[in-house]
Amino acid sequence: MNKNELSSRLFCAKRLRGDVLSKGQLSFSLSNFNLSSFNESKVNSENNLGDKELNLFDSDDFGVEQDRLKFSLCAPLRRLQQKTQVFPLDVKAASRNRLTHSLEVAQYTRLISFAIAKKCKQSGFVSILRPMTSCLYTAALMHDLGNPPFGHFGESLIREWLKKTVENRHISSEIAMAEKDDLLTLNGNAQGLRLSFSIQDLNLTLGQYASVIKVPYTIKELLLGKGKGEAGNGIQGDFYSWSYANAGVFLSEKVLLDAIREECHRDTRHPFATIIEYSDDLAYVLADLEDAFDRGLIDRYVILKLCRQLDNYPELSELSKYLDTNEIEKRFLVNKTEALFYLRDVISEFYINDIATAISQNFEQFIETGEPDFSGGNYPGVTALKMLKTFEYHAVYNHFEVQTLDLSGASYIRGLFESYEHLLFESEDDFSKELLGTGGNPFCKRIASRISRRHKEYYLKNKNKAVFSEMYLRIRLLVDYISGMTDTFAESEYKVLNGIH
Repeated sequence: MNKNELSSRLFCAKRLRGDVLSKGQLSFSLSNFNLSSFNESKVNSENNLGDKELNLFDSDDFGVEQDRLKFSLCAPLRRLQQKTQVFPLDVKAASRNRLTHSLEVAQYTRLISFAIAKKCKQSGFVSILRPMTSCLYTAALMHDLGNPPFGHFGESLIREWLKKTVENRHISSEIAMAEKDDLLTLNGNAQGLRLSFSIQDLNLTLGQYASVIKVPYTIKELLLGKGKGEAGNGIQGDFYSWSYANAGVFLSEKVLLDAIREECHRDTRHPFATIIEYSDDLAYVLADLEDAFDRGLIDRYVILKLCRQLDNYPELSELSKYLDTNEIEKRFLVNKTEALFYLRDVISEFYINDIATAISQNFEQFIETGEPDFSGGNYPGVTALKMLKTFEYHAVYNHFEVQTLDLSGASYIRGLFESYEHLLFESEDDFSKELLGTGGNPFCKRIASRISRRHKEYYLKNKNKAVFSEMYLRIRLLVDYISGMTDTFAESEYKVLNGIH
């Protein structure tokens, strides 16, 4: 593939405006801006540029850089610094939060991109490396945007509340079956897409949105069998085996998915989403091991035992040449942090090389389907990371301290929904008045006043459009607001509403 072919498959510079897809609502970013009428000579003379060319709007760069700026300025990104990675409500700056994790993921995407460029024989790949790394950087910052307070455990609690809510006799009669199924698909990836596209209305390029969708189907499409047979890309298994937790797009963002399919000519996962997935796996597995060690959940003897297991595993013979257990033990005696850094560097280098190899050996397939080719050969970095994930599941995520913090988070999330769910039993007219602060039930009016402006605006703008039931949008409103809270704000809000403050 040459540069133009690669660009057309990877970077869709169009942006979707409005709620109904039409040709008139699609606009090009400035990456396709026509500078033929631009008086370049005048600018050059005024700025003493001499014979240098003005390349401000060259190629795909401007569109992806504009996306990067837009997202960097949005409030949900800043909130990630107070959302947990492993340890909820952690006051220690050394432990990772969702923001620092996302920055680490972003850096790993760059390393994987450079490794692919080194291995790939495609003539046009190096020429798109700059916009590719920028697009991946933004996607990495976006990938955890929709994670609720208290991480994946908090996500499961919200799904639990949603299941109870849609089964309520009063509410069930007011929403369609497809809407019920859709509500039960709550997951951080689809929620992040909704937050950036519908709530924040960032209007990023379609290519940028496509790069963060793990599973490019709605639950309705998965239930109809779409996407079956396509292997999952992450090391955690098959993303495309349908389940209520796997749909990558809610019905409320289906218009965006349709636009991506039409304008990007893509019905499968974007290859950048695959790179994000692998980078995410690498970042959190290595970081969680370090954080668990720093917190005292595991000691150096456990780490050394783990290294010996890796050293003795037949498939890791190539990696074992560099993963010298005796060397790691010596480093622990001198500097504990340096020993973990050494382990991290060895595994990450092999892992990045494995991913780049699997992608580059069948590059055209990867660009078309988002699927790397792991057929044949040995992948010690990927194998080692799988072993680390299994170890951490038992030794870290199920540790008493982590589960104790999770239980505190469960009380906060359940308590918040108990307070806010009163709004679901108000009439539509009263609920609108309560949101606007003009009437309704005094208690519900005060509860509604605490919901943030953007969430209210989205509900009020869409409730009369007859695309979704009013109750579906009302439930989404509560989920959007509570799932968008930081850990510390969820704790504070719970205490306020329960008279503890």
